Order: sequence, then structure tokens, then C-alpha cells
Amino acid sequence: MTAQEKIQKVTEISQSKGWSISVDDKNKSNIQFDFQRYTNYGQDFNFSAEMKCEDIDTLIADMEQYFEGFDPDYEAYLWIGNDGHGKNGAPYHIKDIVSDMEEAEKQIHDLLEALETEFI
Repeated sequence: MTAQEKIQKVTEISQSKGWSISVDDKNKSNIQFDFQRYTNYGQDFNFSAEMKCEDIDTLIADMEQYFEGFDPDYEAYLWIGNDGHGKNGAPYHIKDIVSDMEEAEKQIHDLLEALETEFI
């Protein structure tokens, strides 16, 4: 499978899971994938992963590393204002912010699982 075919397949799978995706493939040895979607509470959530040397396993490994390091509590903390409530469009209640970040974590996992099923 060529690099373009891999990019197309990753794009199709991502979109089927509700993600928008952009790809920077100017540097063929390091292709950058940017994944974006809105959470249930409307947060513009995104992350990036890289495919090295057209090897799809490196993209999946990079995504796994991001997923494993994702901490919904810490991510929620970033959205809590000085008054103890959501800021910058985050939900008002802390429990809703945490729930939203847990949902984001699940969405990352679902995408990763779909890509692993297709490519591994």
C-alpha cells in the first residue's frame, strides 16, 4: 500500500468515526496527521500524530502513546477558571468538564482501535 493509499484509508476511517482530519505530507519521511472533533459539550478537541517513513505502525504507535498519556482530569483542569467553574466555553460544572474529557478519551480509543483493526 502506498503512502497516499494509507493516508486515504486513515482519512476515511477517521471521518467515519466523526473526526475531521488534515494531513501535512510535504515531508515524506514525517507525515503529520491532525485529528479534530467537537466533544459532547462543544469543545474543539484535537491532537496530532506522526507517521514516519510511510510506516503506518509508527502512526498507530504515536497515537497509542498519546492515548496512554491522556489524563482526563488534567485536561479538565486546564478548562477550570479561577472561580472553580468552566472557562473559555467549557461546561460550567467541573463534573461535566471531566465527563467531557473522559468522552474525548473514549473517542481517541475508538479511533485508535478502528485503525488497529484495519492495519494490524
